[in-house]
Amino acid sequence: MKSIDKIFAETLKYFVQQERSQRSFAAKVGISAPYLNDLLNGRRYGEDQTKRKIASALGYPDRQYEDFLDIGRLIVNGDVSLDSEGQAVINEDVLRVRGFLPINYSERMLLGPDNVIQITEDYRHTHVVVHGPTLRRSTALGLQAFRVPDDGMEPIIPKNSLIVADLTVNNLDHIKEGQVYVVCLDRDSRQCFLKYLSWGEKDKLILACSENRKHRTVAAYVEDVTLVGRVIMGIRNF
Repeated sequence: MKSIDKIFAETLKYFVQQERSQRSFAAKVGISAPYLNDLLNGRRYGEDQTKRKIASALGYPDRQYEDFLDIGRLIVNGDVSLDSEGQAVINEDVLRVRGFLPINYSERMLLGPDNVIQITEDYRHTHVVVHGPTLRRSTALGLQAFRVPDDGMEPIIPKNSLIVADLTVNNLDHIKEGQVYVVCLDRDSRQCFLKYLSWGEKDKLILACSENRKHRTVAAYVEDVTLVGRVIMGIRNF
């Protein structure tokens, strides 16, 4: 198999592993299931136009085709491997040298009994990777990604989009107006939301506001508020 064909096949295998079946994956990218099986097993290599069509269907059109192939290159070089469940295991050293930081991800913003939000995918298996220099970070220490549970910050941060928060900013004394925070205002429900925070009465009362004006401003006593972290990055589609 030619080098570029092997790289493409490895990239393809990575994305197929994320799908529930080869048949559904084939339908997504616009090819037949038998043809996909041939590509995965090296019985056929596929024309360049076909490869680019598949990459485009997976979100890597035109000039982003090389980014698509880079995933296969990392796998071929041993920089990324797949575990027994088909999930990517990232070589942290390789990513760190390039300035990229894999971070923990949580599907739900729900506080556990220890006031920590449970991690769904840890940094070794996460699909969330940030560029450290852009965020002025040399490590991922204190960073965590979350799925947004509601429309309180729409249209800036839509429901079900992704945010990255700095969990080291968790002291109410350090809140700044105009910044967005991950906060829990109800210790019974344990549900966290994104809010603008300000003091209603210093050291006593916190005001929590939403971008979406359909959501009313909430006043809460300091002892009832759990500040999880400050939002430093948002991705509208994920």
